[in-house]
Amino acid sequence: MVEGEPTVASVDVRIRPAVHADAAPLLDLKRLLDQESRFMLLEPDERTASVEEVASELHAMSAAPNCTVLVAEPAGKLVGYVEANGGRFRRNRVPAEVVIGVAAAASGGVGSALMAGLVRWTGGAGLRRLELTVMTHNRRARRLYKGAGFVEEGR
Repeated sequence: MVEGEPTVASVDVRIRPAVHADAAPLLDLKRLLDQESRFMLLEPDERTASVEEVASELHAMSAAPNCTVLVAEPAGKLVGYVEANGGRFRRNRVPAEVVIGVAAAASGGVGSALMAGLVRWTGGAGLRRLELTVMTHNRRARRLYKGAGFVEEGR
């Protein structure tokens, strides 16, 4: 759950909504993250989506008022993303599930910038709650989420 404003590290990165043309670089980034991190949901051989499927997902999310994908782009290359998926039904429209990933080479402020962008977007999206799951031993992510205003609700 988000409380207050996030802490944003000083980093020279552009945070923007993902567009159709981002489908291939976003898929490449997600595949890289599958290789680099044991904290992402999918293992390296499990991501089977095509560029067309990612483009379709981006289109569907951009059409939903309670969903978004934001990308981090320093120097024209995607190095991180955050997505929020709100529900389709009345009872689950106001919370959104959050997923974030940042390439190892881009660590050091990109995650904070993405979370700040997400929190800003949330204000106009009618959401009252952001939710995420993090492994207890992922200390770096837990610090990021705490800095963004999330509070732990359970283990």
